[in-house]
Amino acid sequence: MSKHALLILSLGFGLCAEAAAAPNGGGYPAASAYAQPAATDNAIFEVLGRLEQLQSEVQQLRGMVEEQSQTIADLQRKQSNMYSDLDDRMQALTAGGPAPSGQSSPAPASIPAPADAAAAQPSAPAAPVAPTPAPVTTATPVPAAPVVVDNKPTATAAQGNEKERYQSAYDTLRNGHNAQAIKMFQDLLKDFPAGEFADNSQYWLAEAYKINREFDAARGAFNKVVSQYPNSSKVPDALLKLGYIEFDLQNTAKARDYLTRVTTSYPGTTAAHLAEKKLAQMPQ
Repeated sequence: MSKHALLILSLGFGLCAEAAAAPNGGGYPAASAYAQPAATDNAIFEVLGRLEQLQSEVQQLRGMVEEQSQTIADLQRKQSNMYSDLDDRMQALTAGGPAPSGQSSPAPASIPAPADAAAAQPSAPAAPVAPTPAPVTTATPVPAAPVVVDNKPTATAAQGNEKERYQSAYDTLRNGHNAQAIKMFQDLLKDFPAGEFADNSQYWLAEAYKINREFDAARGAFNKVVSQYPNSSKVPDALLKLGYIEFDLQNTAKARDYLTRVTTSYPGTTAAHLAEKKLAQMPQ
């Protein structure tokens, strides 16, 4: 029995030694052989995920660039209008300049008359009579100035008030306070429905709705720009934004109609250029 036990023990030790000597634990494939393909697949999926994220970020950046270019175009147009308005005012002032000088010219003409009358008298002390008409002649133009100023006080104040309120609402929107800007533009349009900045106020009201993703309200506001202010420079921009909204809502046919309308009706404008780019990105 002891010999059999020794043989069994020796066989057991031999098998254990062979198992220990085997590189993969008894002929089975190493764990790294399975881990390597799995690690490769995970790396591929990770790279694909990063690519999708980068593509999304690039699309967002493109949208921001388009918004910035549109804003720059609006600022350039506004600056051009300001220069044109300033030039018109300078021309008006230049044209009105000779009128006051022409009115003041009779004053010196009236001064020699008393001087001649005083010279006709033999007594020299009559000279103090000359200063007497001087206050009278200088006093006559003085009332004329207030009359001109008082012609349109209400209209000037109203225009200044509208401009200040429009600038305040626009700055509020640019600073990211969209809900407050919406209320300010609504009140401005209510108080000045046919004002100088009515079309711009309507456009930026629609833009504020769009930023808040209130697409139905934005549609209605942009359509009002087109229907109520057909001669405004904001019409092509409003049509462009309507195309953007329909594209974001996956209404491809409507988006194509709006964008095509911009390119055909307003060629050469910044809005037409942006519409062409968006049409090129859309599936055929």
